[in-house]
Amino acid sequence: MDETQIVIIAVIVIAFIVTLIHFIPAIIAFKRGAASRWVIFLVNLFLGWTFIIWLVALIWACEGRTEK
Repeated sequence: MDETQIVIIAVIVIAFIVTLIHFIPAIIAFKRGAASRWVIFLVNLFLGWTFIIWLVALIWACEGRTEK
């Protein structure tokens, strides 16, 4: 394996990890069965790149009402 292939693999792994971290609020909302899970997902998808909105989505996912 040459250096270029190692760099490409590293970039792919880092991109996957960053994407996973970005969607933590949506993952939590779906795991908890939050009533607003799709809204949390959309807010996270379109506005989650700002840290403030990402933090709001995370709190909303953790504290929001769940379906029974």
